[in-house]
Amino acid sequence: MVTPLVQIQDFSWRYSVGTWVLNGINLTIFPGERVGLVGRSGSGKSTLVLALNGIIPQSLAGEMTGQVVVAGSDVTTTSVSEMAQKVAMVFQSPDDQMSHILVCHELASGPANLCLPSDEITKRVERVSRELHIEHLLQRETATLSGGEKQKVALGAALAMEPHLLVLDEPTTDLDPVNKEEVIRILRSTDGGMAILVVSHDLEAIAPLVNRLVVMAEGAIVADGATSDILSQRELLHGCGVARPQLVTFNHSMHEKFPDWPIHARHEEIVARLDHSARPYVPVQRANTKGEPIVALYDVTFQYPRTEQTTVVDVSLSVAQGEIVAIVGNNGSGKTTISKLIMGLLKPQSGTITVMGQRVERVRPDLIGYIYQNPDAMLSQMTVGEEVAFTPKILRASNWQEVTEQMLSQFSLQTLASRFPLALSKGQRQRLAYAAVTAAQPPVLIFDEPTTGIDQPGCDEIMHYMDALRRMGKTILFITHDMALAMKWADRIVVVQQGRVMHDGAPETLMVVPAERLAAYHLRLPPICELAQRLGLVATTPEDFAIQMKEGVR
Repeated sequence: MVTPLVQIQDFSWRYSVGTWVLNGINLTIFPGERVGLVGRSGSGKSTLVLALNGIIPQSLAGEMTGQVVVAGSDVTTTSVSEMAQKVAMVFQSPDDQMSHILVCHELASGPANLCLPSDEITKRVERVSRELHIEHLLQRETATLSGGEKQKVALGAALAMEPHLLVLDEPTTDLDPVNKEEVIRILRSTDGGMAILVVSHDLEAIAPLVNRLVVMAEGAIVADGATSDILSQRELLHGCGVARPQLVTFNHSMHEKFPDWPIHARHEEIVARLDHSARPYVPVQRANTKGEPIVALYDVTFQYPRTEQTTVVDVSLSVAQGEIVAIVGNNGSGKTTISKLIMGLLKPQSGTITVMGQRVERVRPDLIGYIYQNPDAMLSQMTVGEEVAFTPKILRASNWQEVTEQMLSQFSLQTLASRFPLALSKGQRQRLAYAAVTAAQPPVLIFDEPTTGIDQPGCDEIMHYMDALRRMGKTILFITHDMALAMKWADRIVVVQQGRVMHDGAPETLMVVPAERLAAYHLRLPPICELAQRLGLVATTPEDFAIQMKEGVR
């Protein structure tokens, strides 16, 4: 009989202030298993995984009942440092675990702390950097990396430990589509003896990796079973704020209409079964982009100090009032740098930038609202309510109290108004960042990875709010690696690679870009768009695809 690697029995936990966050958790994980942990933001997922290496209850104040045993060690009596030899963790925010100046030292730190021989340390660093394609980053300073590059380095540092259990909290959120697929492929090829527990809202990404899904709601496990079985339970996942992969949703919808339709059909079988005739394509209604640009960049070039490569190269770009523009591209392509130049946080070496006809010379929170990729970098107040009220009060808005209440309600933060911001889940902190920035009511908003770590209802809420702002005349740019999000919500998609704008057009224009060129941009169209392409259709969303496809099935 195989001995469980993780044995959790009747485990409950509450922080020193507040109610029980986890209630009677029972969970067993065996060596070699790959388990996905899903549920709404704030359901207790991240708290649960913190108990697997002893951070809970040893490093965080609170009250615990029950038992958590990992690799034969009780987390209440085994030191965190000893548990770290068995359990490697990659946190939601890679900045939380970066402790060395150079990437090579970051990758080597775990094996070095295990007192391994230097040649073994070198071998492990070379192996993980090669597997993750980050050899070119080894001599880079960790502080200069993009969010996606940091995420890969954090994963590499964990893999270099060769742990019994690898715990990944939202491991793909900051990765471009190609890097996301690469990471999943690497994790699938890892040694069969290592168990993997993945916390994620992105079932599209992790479904090919995990053979089991555990669903959480309000601090309890509400479902635990084979991935295919859980994915078939639409109402369960919807009720727990989890979006199913696009092809799963499509196959189950077809199976309801046609009982012989295979629920696990892939692209080739779907194409073979569908009637290739389609309704005439009706262009998606996009925002009216006529008129003077609200945001304009003219031949902008920027290079960070003490770096050899120019980050932004001769970029010219204009955004009209009321547009939603998505900026996409591979990790380290210059997307965030472009947004910081627009904001005034960075000064270009050449070229000009204007916002509402004014040259950008300094940060103007009354003109541009900017939400960082990592929301923790912009949270500074003691309570959620004070955080939302901060900028309107600084700008001396007469209705700041009314605006504060409105934003708390808009982002479902009313019940958290008295909470300390950094004690919230990442999804809750992200929503707080949006509420705080939009409370100043600037005419231009820039969102850097707006849905990172947020459940499906929270994502829908933010994007609907973004769309409502657009309809009120606000101008919005958002940086994202979520191609399904960009294809559904953006009026235009701007592709950036190596600091240059390589493509600029409506979402459907990406569907006629050759696949090899998209791959060079580190992009991949969402599964439903690829399926539409195979059928000779142009569809940017599952809904658009359903409208165009006739009911006939071969």
